[in-house]
Amino acid sequence: MRKQKLDPQLTLLDSAQCFHWRKTAHGYAAVVAGKPMFVREGEAPQDAAYFDWARDYEQMAARYAQFPALQRWMEELRGLRVLRQPVWEALVAFILSSNNNAVRIRQLVWKVCALGPQMEIDGAPMRGFPAPEVLARAGADALRQMGCGYRAEYLEQTARRVADGFGLEALRAMEYGAARERLLQLSGVGPKVADCVLLFGCGHTQAFPVDVWMARAMEKYFGMGGLSRERMREGAQEIFGSDAGLVQQFIFHAMRTGLA
Repeated sequence: MRKQKLDPQLTLLDSAQCFHWRKTAHGYAAVVAGKPMFVREGEAPQDAAYFDWARDYEQMAARYAQFPALQRWMEELRGLRVLRQPVWEALVAFILSSNNNAVRIRQLVWKVCALGPQMEIDGAPMRGFPAPEVLARAGADALRQMGCGYRAEYLEQTARRVADGFGLEALRAMEYGAARERLLQLSGVGPKVADCVLLFGCGHTQAFPVDVWMARAMEKYFGMGGLSRERMREGAQEIFGSDAGLVQQFIFHAMRTGLA
């Protein structure tokens, strides 16, 4: 068995699951949960939990021999890992992701993070996510001036609810369906955003976000043509179980980069 691998460029910059990491002179850096985090190419990450380092992706790929295209993508994208980000950070990022492309999301996240902790890592200036109460105090007007558009109202309202005790961390321990219903109560959180937060922030690996890329993939490769996105999500969960969200990340990247 080959040793575990992390491709930091693919995972941290190219996979559209996080948006505030930056390439620096000697590696990749971000402020995560208010603390500096640094990853060097070719080295195991120091924060094993954030990178879900105990998970064996090769073992997972071996379970899906009936889908040779999926196995090929997982081999070609070896080193791509699904992160376990702080829930609040994933929530802010994916509210900003609504009707946006990855480049624009990265720009907006960086602007919003001007309200958060600032520090230098590997000689580069870095920004972290502002706390909910800080974002709530900033208000929708300030967020609109940053370019957040209609999402500014959603961010302010959701930040206020979280600051008032909504309990994001409790979502990690909840059953997936209940956690999803709870998240959908927040402003700016629809089905896709909820599943992104559950997958990338809460560790609910059965969460299966479906966007236009995933809908095309489910039609072309998994026989789900004509189904609603909600039914595609349910169908993928029936096929892949608790691996659904992890598999989704490889399918998504293969589709949007032309591997598929």
